[in-house]
Amino acid sequence: MQKLQVRALYLVFFLSGFCGLIYESIWSHYLKLVVGHAAYAQAVVLVVFVGGMALGAWLASLFTQRLRRPILAYAAIEAAVALVAFGFHGVFVDASGWALDSLLPTLCDADGPCIATWLLAGALILPGAVLLGSTFPLMSAGILRLGVPTGRGLSLLYFLNSAGAALGVLASGFVFIPALGLPGTLLAAGVLNVVVALGAWLAANLSGAASAAPGAAPMESGVSTANRWLLAIACITGLSSFIYEVVWIRMLTLVLGAATHSFELMLASFIFGLALGGWWVRDRIDSQARPERLLAMVQIAMGVLAVATLPLYSWCFDAMAFTLQGVARSPEGYALSMGVGAAMAMAVILPATFCAGMTLPLVTAVLLRRGGGEREIGRVYSANTLGAILGVLVAVYWLVPSAGLKWALAVGAALDVALGAAILWSLRGAGSRYRPLAAVAAALAAIVAIPLFVPLKPEQIASGVFRTGDVNVGKDHKVVFHRDGRTASITVLEHKVGTRGLVTNGKPDGTTFPLGDKVTPDDRTVVMLGALGPAHHPQARRAAVVGLGTGITTSVLLRSGRLESVETIEIEPMVVEAAVHFRPRNADALDDPRSRIVIDDARAHLARSRDGYDLVISEPSNPWVSGVSGLFTSEFYDQVARKLAPKGHFIQWLHLYEASPEMVSSIVRAFSGTFPEYKVYASNTADILLVGRADGGKVELAADLFAHAGLAGELRRIGISNLAQLTAHQADRSGMVQVLGHTYGSPPNSDFFPYVDNRAARDRFMGSNAQPLFQMDQSPVPFMEFGRPPSAYLGEIRTSDPDMPRRLGDLAGSWHGSRLLRGEQLDPAERRYLGTYAKDYELVRGWLWGCQQLTDPLMWDSALSVSREVNAGLHPRQARALWGEVTTGRCARTFGPEQLLWVQLFQAVGERDPKRVGALADRLLTQPAFSLRQQEYLILAAVGSRLALGQQQEARELFGKLRTTLPIQRMEMPWFRYLRAVLSLKAKA
Repeated sequence: MQKLQVRALYLVFFLSGFCGLIYESIWSHYLKLVVGHAAYAQAVVLVVFVGGMALGAWLASLFTQRLRRPILAYAAIEAAVALVAFGFHGVFVDASGWALDSLLPTLCDADGPCIATWLLAGALILPGAVLLGSTFPLMSAGILRLGVPTGRGLSLLYFLNSAGAALGVLASGFVFIPALGLPGTLLAAGVLNVVVALGAWLAANLSGAASAAPGAAPMESGVSTANRWLLAIACITGLSSFIYEVVWIRMLTLVLGAATHSFELMLASFIFGLALGGWWVRDRIDSQARPERLLAMVQIAMGVLAVATLPLYSWCFDAMAFTLQGVARSPEGYALSMGVGAAMAMAVILPATFCAGMTLPLVTAVLLRRGGGEREIGRVYSANTLGAILGVLVAVYWLVPSAGLKWALAVGAALDVALGAAILWSLRGAGSRYRPLAAVAAALAAIVAIPLFVPLKPEQIASGVFRTGDVNVGKDHKVVFHRDGRTASITVLEHKVGTRGLVTNGKPDGTTFPLGDKVTPDDRTVVMLGALGPAHHPQARRAAVVGLGTGITTSVLLRSGRLESVETIEIEPMVVEAAVHFRPRNADALDDPRSRIVIDDARAHLARSRDGYDLVISEPSNPWVSGVSGLFTSEFYDQVARKLAPKGHFIQWLHLYEASPEMVSSIVRAFSGTFPEYKVYASNTADILLVGRADGGKVELAADLFAHAGLAGELRRIGISNLAQLTAHQADRSGMVQVLGHTYGSPPNSDFFPYVDNRAARDRFMGSNAQPLFQMDQSPVPFMEFGRPPSAYLGEIRTSDPDMPRRLGDLAGSWHGSRLLRGEQLDPAERRYLGTYAKDYELVRGWLWGCQQLTDPLMWDSALSVSREVNAGLHPRQARALWGEVTTGRCARTFGPEQLLWVQLFQAVGERDPKRVGALADRLLTQPAFSLRQQEYLILAAVGSRLALGQQQEARELFGKLRTTLPIQRMEMPWFRYLRAVLSLKAKA
């Protein structure tokens, strides 16, 4: 019966570890929504949660020996944890909402830490952390009272709890949160905790007898010197282990990427290594005459193995490159790459953590052998946990920024070796002290030699191998700056053509020509980010920018408006140091007295800000980076809206590359929920900017914006010299984006249901592209423009810049194409806009003006392409003139009846006349279609014209009938998705 009881308790404690790491992950996530992700904010979370567990263990040590049945107390604690889990979300929402609206702006300064934040964090998760911390001492006491050998019992408990914790990390990140969100995951963990509590209660009653502490030592009034020494060992080994954890995670981030799932793999590897160490030592502690000697050797081995990961780490870059070059960019390939990443994390982390997993059972067993009593279990656990806190703080705030990653790792290793040496010295005997000292000397020599001879090359660190599959940045780049900061490794690379780029943990975050003499695609984005705010709100006086980057956005803001102050909120101090390498382009951000750079988390800083901003510009890193997706959620947008002054505008950068339409539509839905009035601008072919208002006012460009010399100068730098050209950067109207976004079925991105965070890394791996979400203006038939007044159309757009966004290119290409059709000569730069359609233009010109017969059915596809390209950018008046010349020209007599109908349809579409378009499309639909593209064109013309005329039911019936003639994959084109949505038709099965 007793054996069954022990096994049941082991199972219970495994499940307890599973739940415990879910709580740690979820509660920490909740807490960071209030305190932020800056280095000091991470310290808040660490101190509150891990410190709470240390406090719980220490408190348990005070009364464990007084308990007749500690397992029943353990069951009660687990039940209390379940109650905390059930009520946590509601309490958090109410408390954090009150704090963000009232408490923090009142009690806190805008900059730096705030005691009110600490108190709020403590009030929210300290009770649960204290409860969790008390479980290990209580369960350990209960197991030992059942007669299990001390070493074996403690080791197995440590193994099972840690193994459950490792599994809990993976289950939480990969299964529960994607399926249930944060609140649902908490509830699921709470239900499991109820099972744990019931299981513990049943197991405690299997024997039917109370269990007192057998031979418990009397209650000491103090702690002996020897015991203090062992508690110090527990603390120091916890400190060194968590220095390793910080460094390994930072190092592996550069190989695996900084996505949330990558962190979860690393954390699970760390905990699993601890678990294996506990398993291996389970039967070895009790057989040791002097377990202190084993502890000493484990400490020395841990230090050597930790620093020996440096050569292995360099190999990881090559392994990741090999993997990415060999797998398909598909969901299966992503799963395989994650598996390889997990194997790398295990290879780097597991050897040293295997040793670390032995230390806690060894120290505890030694103390119990010395008659310390059950209270020592809680004391050791508490000391080890406090050491973990110190290790993270020392690593993040001092070691990594001052010494770099590899020497920070070496310092942790030196601590372990020195600790092992000190233990051996305390055990020295006659004639036996020289061999241990020789081993220690060899270990210390290895700790110094390996970092010296295994360099971490900045060119390798900045390569972004997890994206590119390349292990170096390339011979065309040189490193001009590289530092390991508190939260990231920052590099500035200079290309041989003169550009300089900011790289954060291997991910490019902006490229520019520092002298400003040339323009990059990133320049277009940051200039428009800085200019669009004043362009829509010329009266703006106070602005905030989320993310410094290269500093150009802030500089443009300062040059382009009447702003009196601009706060730039940057989370990583090393980015500010790197910014000097982008002078003079960003000089205003660094030198202008109106500019203030704040080192903080954006959400935390905004929470403490009292005054309203006229403009808030958000240009964080990509949302696949862990923590960044929190700047693309409904809750963040609500927070921004509360901080905007009347008539305030919010400008959000968003990338379309390495992002799926589902992910981007989730962000747009979150954005539009707070800013229902917004416009979308394309700054280049891969980035869009959302400009929104939350107060119900219209988002409109100022008519006289080019009268302001600073604003006009910045826009001219990127090729925008008038209002029409800036307007041409608009990428669809917000209503179209809203409707199209809903067709992808993505929920609004939320803090509590983090849709984006769960899929962004996969989108990056697969090279997804969200451009279809903003391609309605590329519809073969511009039915959304039917019936628009002539004043709504832009004037003539002329540009020969190939990096302009698609719509602007279409407008310019339309002008060039119409000239070519008329027989005018184009220079090479103008012909670039015709691109793949150049041959089509030549063919169609021969038909329209050279009277050549167009009989091949495929040639009609060329005619459709040319009509779509030309009509896209012409004013209805210009289209009428162009196609009118065709229908009255000398070649018109060579057209057959059907060909003439097509030309008349092109003219009607160009004039945006829905009545004529519908009539002509209906006539052509009675004829056999030459090709799939012609069929698509006619369906769009017939259905779109009826929609424009308000004939909703007729359009629905016609589309429902005609869409069956097209393949299913064609119905996924944006224009058909849009029609399906507005006509309330389901997708074809």
